Amino acid sequence: MQRASLIKLIHIARRDLHLDEDTYRAVLMAAVPGKQSCRDMTDNELKNVLDAFNTRGFKPHAKPPLKGIKPATIPAKIRAIWRTMHDEGFIKNGDEVALNAWIKRTTATLNGGLGVAQLAWLNRDSELAAQVLESLKKWHRRCMLSAMPPGNPPRGYDALCRDYLRYRATKR
Repeated sequence: MQRASLIKLIHIARRDLHLDEDTYRAVLMAAVPGKQSCRDMTDNELKNVLDAFNTRGFKPHAKPPLKGIKPATIPAKIRAIWRTMHDEGFIKNGDEVALNAWIKRTTATLNGGLGVAQLAWLNRDSELAAQVLESLKKWHRRCMLSAMPPGNPPRGYDALCRDYLRYRATKR
């Protein structure tokens, strides 16, 4: 274990064991006679101090693995855009039945006449799901552009969504 890690563990042990300054220095002196600071100790001496804290009841715990944001599945993105379009007034019915009907019509044209009946089934075909997502984003883009005053719209979908939200906020 590296020196910096040992010192960090010793300081964590001090905090976990609720040691005041005098008691902490006494433990250091007992583990390594003549030294009251971790800075003055060698790696082996720091290990001895850590062992002393372990005998006093300190139990080091590993940090749990970091859990980042789970990437959204394509069907989840489709559902989110559908609801956003409903909230913005671009579509009348924002429920799952209407979404599934739109998906069936869209996938029938993309898939040679065979439409996917439910959003959840798009999990089985990621390529078709991506095509449906892009189709919905293009529709949403057209709706936003028609609602905004003419000008130079941003190129990307996300940037256009941000601009549209700002535009709607100024209209209120």
